[in-house]
Amino acid sequence: MKELLAVEPSQDADLRVCLTYPNEYRGMASNLGFHIVHKILAGIPGVSVERSYVPTDAYESFGPNRTLVSLETGSPLSEFDVVGFSLQFELDYPHMLEALIMGGIPLRREDRDENDPLVLAGGPCTVNPRPLEPYVDVFYVGEAEAGLKEGIEAILTARDRRDALEDVADLPGFYVPEYPGTVDRMTVNDLGETDPPKITFAPEDTDHAGLRAYPVELGRGCPYRCTFCLGGFTAGHMRYRPVEQILEVLEDVEKSPYDRVAMISTSPTLHPEFEEILEECLERRFEISLPSTRINDLDPELLPELREAGVRTLTLAPESGSENVLKFLNKPLDMDHLLELVENSGRLGIRVKLYFIVGIPGFSPEEDTVASARLARECARLADVRVSVNPLIPKAYTPLQYSEMLPAREINRRYRLFEREFGGRVSFEDPELARAQCLLSRGDVDVSRILEEVLWNARSSGTWARAMKAHRVSISPDRPPGGPEDVPYDFVRAGPDHEELYRIFTSLQCAPMK
Repeated sequence: MKELLAVEPSQDADLRVCLTYPNEYRGMASNLGFHIVHKILAGIPGVSVERSYVPTDAYESFGPNRTLVSLETGSPLSEFDVVGFSLQFELDYPHMLEALIMGGIPLRREDRDENDPLVLAGGPCTVNPRPLEPYVDVFYVGEAEAGLKEGIEAILTARDRRDALEDVADLPGFYVPEYPGTVDRMTVNDLGETDPPKITFAPEDTDHAGLRAYPVELGRGCPYRCTFCLGGFTAGHMRYRPVEQILEVLEDVEKSPYDRVAMISTSPTLHPEFEEILEECLERRFEISLPSTRINDLDPELLPELREAGVRTLTLAPESGSENVLKFLNKPLDMDHLLELVENSGRLGIRVKLYFIVGIPGFSPEEDTVASARLARECARLADVRVSVNPLIPKAYTPLQYSEMLPAREINRRYRLFEREFGGRVSFEDPELARAQCLLSRGDVDVSRILEEVLWNARSSGTWARAMKAHRVSISPDRPPGGPEDVPYDFVRAGPDHEELYRIFTSLQCAPMK
């Protein structure tokens, strides 16, 4: 694949780094955090940065005898000094381990020596490093601009592998399993004090690569705390990118192969200058795409402008049609406002994608599922609607980390109930893979046994269920932490302390008390 590169690897460097995305190319190219890290590391004197990815779109061809190499020079991962992984999703963990094996790196850190790369991991999943501790030498927890550069510089100047680990362990934001201690998640307080993120690479043929938009950051953090959402509790307070910086990025979009802008934020329309940004995109003839937008934050009068800017699908997440469930999830929803948005979208020819959650602890299937299906049916009368239903997945660093997850059989039963009540086509998340996310998100180091069991078959039906049955672990989808004292990742301080999360959990209406 031919690419346009803004960052070239240095030919004369003391430290070679390979940034690896443990999934397919388009995930790497569309992930703004990957571009940010790529640029930061390339700007450090003496450091050369290359990239690799795991081609999961050809997963059937995977095997331990396949070789994974960098895109720039075709070098095996084992030839680098540092191999860094971007962990965006729990289900990428097996692919990270497969990448190590295909890259010629000993899987477990205890088996590595001075001739092997240091394995570094960052990304939102690192708020719980425990499942990956046997494999990762260094974890960075937080936003890259807040401290990643200092860690790479410490590795660059270290005399040997042990010195590098010792030096990095003393830096804020870094967790080194060999020298354990507490770690605080690093955040940037003022986005205006950092460079506006711009992409560092792009495929020449974006359509062929399945990529259609240049990611443009509007803000970070989240002003809400939905009880099920990891980002709401760990991403930090809401911060907006200054409009001047956003306009600077739009100038870069004009030089790129993209003619579409993907607005990156938990709720883009909350940006104080959103309408100015939208007008600027229209003037430059850019189409835009929006992530899932919080319903109560979207003004129906904005829809015609969004349609003019090329928005063809509006993604909304009502989560539930039950007022009681919404209170439990701490996600207020104005039902009339939702219906107005859907109806106006239908009139404008905008398709609406709706996300719902089932399997809320303590609620009957009727209140948990039927109310949502009926709301979806009402919306489908007003517009072209696509419906996606996912089970509630208890995640680390949320109040629901203390909750059990429904068994796969019960999740499937609620899926069938939803489908019957809705009366149309629905897409459902695989219950087995959803339970695997729960396992990896809040699990302890003993989860590594299950990870190694599913290698090379992580996408096959029944693989995770069989592995979880074969290896009993201390914390599983069916066995949550009993209280703050049982949380295995309490040494990471990424948000409210676990006592506060437990207090919120026990105060929730219908929360299952032991």
